[in-house]
Amino acid sequence: MDEDDGKVVFPPGAFGSMFNAAVMALILQCGITIAATIIFVFTPPVGLECRSLGYITYGGLSIVIMFLNIISTIFARIADTREQRSTIVRGPTAFIAITLRRISFLLALINGIGLIVLSCFQFAGLLDNCYCYASVLGAKDFLVFSSNNQVTMIRDSRIVATLLSGAVMAIYMIFLRLMTLLPDDLDR
Repeated sequence: MDEDDGKVVFPPGAFGSMFNAAVMALILQCGITIAATIIFVFTPPVGLECRSLGYITYGGLSIVIMFLNIISTIFARIADTREQRSTIVRGPTAFIAITLRRISFLLALINGIGLIVLSCFQFAGLLDNCYCYASVLGAKDFLVFSSNNQVTMIRDSRIVATLLSGAVMAIYMIFLRLMTLLPDDLDR
């Protein structure tokens, strides 16, 4: 609490709510990204390739965007509660908040466009070379299985990815449901 104007920068429980929301968003983003990447990493040729790297890049950039938005929100709140003070204090914090928000918007735009372009490349057949196209089930020209172990590995990776994404979504839905059931007088 500030001594000058009696304003509280952050209400009680604000950081707990921000932490919970950030952790759940991180679990949701990482869980779904990891589930999608598992499918492509464990499909022959086993390892990183253009599609799995695209998912990893998308997920990583999404996490950076989330943290930039959180930091921007904190700086915006500090700037907003200190508007009675001199512009020396308010100016830099407001500038940082606006700059971080604009950077995160630009990164989100690039991330979204990159995902759309990658999807268009995939559906247009531009990733249909020996290395990239081998991870698509049903591409009989490029899929060569040396043993039944590879077929089992593909099936198991898809089962694990489906279970992981389902579990992450269930956890997130339970979290949202619990948050709506909380009493309104939590500030006490």
